[in-house]
Amino acid sequence: MKFLADSSLGRLSKWLRLLGYNTVYYRGEADRSFLRKAEEEGRAALTRRRDVLARQHPGIVLFVENDRVENQIEEVLEKLDLRPDPASYFTLCVRCNESLKAALPEEVQPLVPDYVFRRVSSRCARSVEGSSGPARTGIGP
Repeated sequence: MKFLADSSLGRLSKWLRLLGYNTVYYRGEADRSFLRKAEEEGRAALTRRRDVLARQHPGIVLFVENDRVENQIEEVLEKLDLRPDPASYFTLCVRCNESLKAALPEEVQPLVPDYVFRRVSSRCARSVEGSSGPARTGIGP
């Protein structure tokens, strides 16, 4: 499922991307053009604005009731009966929503600071190269 999230749901957009859901963050007003974009792109519209619910729209419009992002994630997944696929975790860029591609360490080393490129666990002294995200968030293997 693909989503279009209104401007009040930026953090939710990032987390849905981390879970592998293609989610566009809409920076404009949640109005007719917001709903038109959702329809044109085949996306479910996510909003915190009740007035959007009153507008006619042939697709899915979900009003997100919760304020806290962790509750919003649970709410969206539950209301739409979605079960994230662990194989899709961390496959989209949280900033631009584009698919991430595999790269060799040598290819990315010049692009990132050394402390990001190479991290060492203080507990087991095991090197973790560029992958502290899944361990820190508790998502994934």
